[in-house]
Amino acid sequence: MMKAVILAAGKGTRLIPLTLTTPKPLIQISGKPIIDRIFESLPNEIDEVIVIVEHLKEKIRSHAGENFLGKKVTYADQGEKKGTFGALLSARDMLDENERFLVLNGDDLHSQEELNKYLEHPRSLGIQKINMPNYYSVDVDESGLIRGFRSQTDSEKEEGALVATGAYVIDSDIFKHPGIEVYGGEYGLPQTILAQKESYPIHAIITEHWTPINSFEDINKAEKLIFAKSKII
Repeated sequence: MMKAVILAAGKGTRLIPLTLTTPKPLIQISGKPIIDRIFESLPNEIDEVIVIVEHLKEKIRSHAGENFLGKKVTYADQGEKKGTFGALLSARDMLDENERFLVLNGDDLHSQEELNKYLEHPRSLGIQKINMPNYYSVDVDESGLIRGFRSQTDSEKEEGALVATGAYVIDSDIFKHPGIEVYGGEYGLPQTILAQKESYPIHAIITEHWTPINSFEDINKAEKLIFAKSKII
């Protein structure tokens, strides 16, 4: 069995005023909170979920409790270090030495079928071709390993680029690194994972069904995708 860590501490400033009273993981997508959809997409091997919380944390705790949709749930408050790696550090004492675990953002939607693929490798990082000009493009070598990140080319900004989805399988050796500071005093998880790639190769998992929820436009897009899927079923 295996643990998952869900990073759910963010304020969701791009979704104000909605997030003034509702934490992002509890925003409804087609009548169901994001966190419910995340739990439903978890691989069957996941039997325990650690949720990193801060903004409106009591609402998340009240919603998911200590056992949610068949998974044991524990919580860790966001620590002093910010950013995705800073958030993950909050769960350090809840993970054993040499333990592998899945990491997901608390405001993204995934398919269970694709998340299962992450578990096939010691370390893996999700990528998807999508139009997000402000994100770094991910370089992958011929054997499917992550080489690094770079600025997008002009054509990628127009046609889409392979960007990191924010889903990873890593292990507790990640905490041997002090973390890579990216901007504004935040520490980035993908950058820290990449910093260890010589010792811990990272397999690229190419996905098609990752849906980030960062804006009201994203909510509308996700609801249309869910509606289209329900019509097919």
